[in-house]
Amino acid sequence: MLFEVKDLAGDTGAIAAILRALDANAKVAGDVAAGQIDVSAQLTSGQVISALQAAGYQASRVSEPRQIHVSGGSTCCGSCS
Repeated sequence: MLFEVKDLAGDTGAIAAILRALDANAKVAGDVAAGQIDVSAQLTSGQVISALQAAGYQASRVSEPRQIHVSGGSTCCGSCS
């Protein structure tokens, strides 16, 4: 799950610790320049946002990019003209 975190400033280690308190196997990768973190955990996006907000971080879920349709590919739903 991808999240935008306002004023991230390299705090990915602190954020990982916060989330690991809820899921010991949580993995967090941060892109400080973009202000985003990628979270892999057995948590809902709501749980991640709530935990970060409780710790003083302003966070929101970033929509996952849509899969690009390739005509004739295995992802074809048949609704294109």
